[in-house]
Amino acid sequence: MTPTIYALLRALLAPEDSMHALKALRPVADASGRPLIRRTARFAEAEIVWREERWLLAMPLAPVAISAVERIAAHLGTLRSEWLADYRLLREEMRYEDAAGTHRRCDMVLQHLPAGRTFDEALDTEPCDTLLAALDALEEELRRLDLSHRNLKAENLRWHRGRLIPIRYHYARTGFGADAEALGALRDLVRRRAGEGAQPRVHDTEAAYSSGERFAGHIWTGNAFEQLVCVEDEAGYGYVDLQNRPVIPAQYLWADDFREGRAAVTLHDGRMGLIDKTGRYVIEPRYEIVEYDPDTNRTLVRHEGLWAEFDYEGNRTSDFAPRSRIPETENEGINLK
Repeated sequence: MTPTIYALLRALLAPEDSMHALKALRPVADASGRPLIRRTARFAEAEIVWREERWLLAMPLAPVAISAVERIAAHLGTLRSEWLADYRLLREEMRYEDAAGTHRRCDMVLQHLPAGRTFDEALDTEPCDTLLAALDALEEELRRLDLSHRNLKAENLRWHRGRLIPIRYHYARTGFGADAEALGALRDLVRRRAGEGAQPRVHDTEAAYSSGERFAGHIWTGNAFEQLVCVEDEAGYGYVDLQNRPVIPAQYLWADDFREGRAAVTLHDGRMGLIDKTGRYVIEPRYEIVEYDPDTNRTLVRHEGLWAEFDYEGNRTSDFAPRSRIPETENEGINLK
């Protein structure tokens, strides 16, 4: 079972009791002194100061998040580039107490925040041509590394010593080319700020952890994907339409955003499955981990430590075997959703 955001808050307030390597961290706080926590569909995130530098500390909200981070963190550790920031998986870093009072530990993701400014701040201070050239240089470096970030947007870029450094590699994969649309949107944003009239296409998939500002009545609201919005209520996660009308009732311990008509969900007993946009199970909730890849429309599931592949319709297409024995598709590399 993954910890709650409240468990992360408690750990940030008393890191000497809850953290292993990060006992000396200092959380970045708001005006009231409360640690700032943000969340996406798969992570809760806090900015911290550790060893006199700034970092992002991310806690997984579902087992599938860490499963994918294992691969991308290991791959990034083999790359050498001035365009990449330090990105680490910290095993059993945070100690917490679950709902039954059992003491547990969970893995955490630590991401260095390069000194400098945000992309939005750079938009206000740097010439248009300078930023466009920096985006071109970033694209060429990703080509050289044969890497796709897959979540490039303004808040995931830092302006550092004349370079744009991407952060939050949670969605990255091997293979160049998946960032073309996002890079085009960022170029449009730069030109728009310079008065050339292009309309930005970058959208924010991150929301502050507070009562939903867009849709009232929810603890948290995500962004719209395929006309549905993932929301968190007292009963758990569910989905509403763009008019805030319930579509799939709040009933899950965790739920992902919809991609290509599919979303992974976790029941309150920890079992995972895959649903369609009506809430019907395409893959029954009986697995430890369910990893759906919208680029290939295939799903990998883990059961008792072994993995198998399912197709888009929920048909199993391989026997259960160690992960290393599951063949990769032509377009698949390191994938993190």
